[in-house]
Amino acid sequence: MNRNRTRTLRVTTMAVVAITIIIGAVKNAGTGSLSAFGVKNISAICPLGYLETALAGREFLPHLLLSFLVIAGLTALLGRVFCGWICPIPLVRKLVVNKVDEGQKNFTNSTTNDDSAQPILADRETAKASCSQESSSTAKNSSSGLVILGVTLGSSAIFGFPVFCLICPLGLVFATLFALIRLLHFNEPSFDLIVFPIVVIVELVLLKKWCSKLCPVGALLSLFSRFNRNLVPTVDRSRCLEENRDTKCQRCRSVCSFDVDLKNGSGTGDISDCTKCRECADNCPVQAIRFPWR
Repeated sequence: MNRNRTRTLRVTTMAVVAITIIIGAVKNAGTGSLSAFGVKNISAICPLGYLETALAGREFLPHLLLSFLVIAGLTALLGRVFCGWICPIPLVRKLVVNKVDEGQKNFTNSTTNDDSAQPILADRETAKASCSQESSSTAKNSSSGLVILGVTLGSSAIFGFPVFCLICPLGLVFATLFALIRLLHFNEPSFDLIVFPIVVIVELVLLKKWCSKLCPVGALLSLFSRFNRNLVPTVDRSRCLEENRDTKCQRCRSVCSFDVDLKNGSGTGDISDCTKCRECADNCPVQAIRFPWR
C-alpha cells in the first residue's frame, strides 16, 4: 500500500470518528466520546476509565465490565489498532502542534525512488551490536508505560475519583470540541476553550514520547495486545537488505514511532506496541514487510 494512501486512510478514519461524535453532540444523540460512548441502552467506556472508576468508587460496575472485555478481546485479536487508526492524538500532534519529527525517523526520502541513492553500508554484526548497545541504554517503552499505568490506577483508588481523566489528552481534545459546540450551537462561552487546548498542547510539546512511553491507555492496551497473533508485521528475510547484502538499512525501525525492531528485537518497543500504522511496510525500500492475518 502506498505510504501517502495509508496516511490518508488513517487520517480519514480518525476524522470520521471525530465527526460522528461531533454530530452526536450537536443532535443531542447521547453518543458521548471515546472516553465514554454508546447508543441508547448500549454503553461502553474507555478501558482505563472503567478501571479508574471501579477503583475510585470501590464498585464492581458489572454493566460496564462487558464493554471492557469486548475492548480487551478486540485488542487481543487486532492489536493496538485504536492507537494507530482511531485515537485523534497523532492527528492533533500533526495538525496543531506540528511536532512530528520526520527527520529523526527517516534516513533519506529518496531511497525508494532514486536508484542512485544507496543505503548505509556496514558490517552486519557491527550494526547488530550497535543496536544492542543502544537498546540496553534505553528503558523499554513498556516499563515506563506500566509505571504510569500503576500510578494512574493507584491515584484513583487513593483520591476516590479518576485523577488521570483531568489531564488525559484524549479526553481533553473531545472536551474542547464539546466546549466549542456549546459556544457555537448554544451560545455558551466557557474558559474550557482556553484551558483545555493549552493543557493538550503543553502535554504534546513537552512530552514528545507521550504515545510510546507515557500514555497509560496505550500501556493497558499493550497488555491485551500481547496475545495478538493477527496482522503482526513480518519481515521476509529473503528480501531484506540487511539479510542479503550486509547493509545497515534499519528503515523499518527508524520510521516506527514506538522504535520496534522487527528483525532482532533490539528496539525500545515490543511487538505488542505495534499500532498497525504500516509505516514500516510502506517505507521498506524492497517491500519486505507484510501484515498477514495469521
